[in-house]
Amino acid sequence: MTLTQAAQLTKRFILSLVIVIFLGITGFIGYQIWYSRYIASLPPKLEQPDTKFGTLPQPSFPPVNVTSSNFSYSLDTTTGGLPTFPKLTKVYFMPKPTATLLSGDKANNQAAKFNFTNPPEILTEVKYRYQDGSRILDIDLDTGNFIYLAEASSSAEPAEDDKTLGENFKEFLLSKGLLKDELRPSQAKVINLSLDNNLKTLSLWPENINKLPIVTPKFNDALVVGTVLKSARLLENYQSLEYTFWPVDIKTFATYPLKEATQAFEDLKLGKGVVIIQPPLPQVSITAVYLAYFEQESYTPYLQPVFVFEGPRFVAYVGAIKEEYISSTK
Repeated sequence: MTLTQAAQLTKRFILSLVIVIFLGITGFIGYQIWYSRYIASLPPKLEQPDTKFGTLPQPSFPPVNVTSSNFSYSLDTTTGGLPTFPKLTKVYFMPKPTATLLSGDKANNQAAKFNFTNPPEILTEVKYRYQDGSRILDIDLDTGNFIYLAEASSSAEPAEDDKTLGENFKEFLLSKGLLKDELRPSQAKVINLSLDNNLKTLSLWPENINKLPIVTPKFNDALVVGTVLKSARLLENYQSLEYTFWPVDIKTFATYPLKEATQAFEDLKLGKGVVIIQPPLPQVSITAVYLAYFEQESYTPYLQPVFVFEGPRFVAYVGAIKEEYISSTK
């Protein structure tokens, strides 16, 4: 083979190689464009619930003397219809508190902060009662939750405004070692109970969980609620203090499918909801529908969401998890 022939073969080889590389790159780019369009044309993949907690217990709604089917409803929301909600929601684990050998000492220390010096009356294995005249403190040894009752005394000082009442309520709880981290961001809700504006209730809710508010069996009252006369600064001003706090493990959760909002509304009309605030008339205007987590007064292992139907002088709850994932027995 001459040098001229060798040069020609080399040129042909290089030209062929360039053509192959060009075709390969063009084909690869074309495939990428086709594949991206193919993926985009596929229907979105639906996230599946893991339901790791299995069948959930029914929410323990408060007993009521009417059913939600006793009323007729009109939707008067800002859109005139029901809002759109996600398909899935989180259900959180709530660790069960139990009494220990130190629970009695902890109860005594808590009672001392409320100026009780007498030994407790043992009502049950897990409940102590401290009494001093008309003042009573009942403490649950398992949870540390309690109810305090007294005859509040009124000072000659003027009544505190609502903002000051709320601030002093949180300071009072802090001084007793009761202001949990979850309660710190909350602003106390103040409700007037008397014509002279001296007797008021103060409620403190935990912060929102997964961007959803917390609701309770009484709706307007949190599970941490006090009744005070003029001031929330001193123990002597407290007529009552109900303290129920349930820790929520926000790192331990499972996902469950939500009911459609239309199904929840039908459940309300069929009597499967619970009327928390009963309206004076049988015709109910619903102005807001939203999701919230329901905290009950007794312990439950799971924090579950509910649909809240709200209107003028009316509030009702409907369980939000699809019924096939809820136990049929209470």
